Amino acid sequence: MNVFGDRGLGQINAWMTGLGQRRNATADNIANVDTPGYRRKEVTFETALRRAYGTGQNQMAATNPGHYTAGSTASGNGLQRTQALESSRTDGNDVDIDQEMVTLAETQLQYQAAATALNRKLDTLRNILRSV
Repeated sequence: MNVFGDRGLGQINAWMTGLGQRRNATADNIANVDTPGYRRKEVTFETALRRAYGTGQNQMAATNPGHYTAGSTASGNGLQRTQALESSRTDGNDVDIDQEMVTLAETQLQYQAAATALNRKLDTLRNILRSV
């Protein structure tokens, strides 16, 4: 979506759509935590989103060596998500309920951030239209 030469609404829409798909997959995983043979679903869209919209345009500048870049950890002190190579369960189900709850919480926070970004973008457009 390109409004007044701004691709921001399209980016936010794609971001929110991907987060919605991740939320649905995580909800399916949680619902099937006790289903024998169920295989965990995972939705990753960030790389495709970055590729589609480019990465250089809207990046924040690190003005201090202590600033983080996207995807970085704090001098090795940050938490990293790891996925077990094999499930320790004998029924073939590979869902880890704790990991799914973390994924759900992260997705909810990201969705709230996207909704805030959308509201700010729409407020800007409303202000522009009012001033015309």
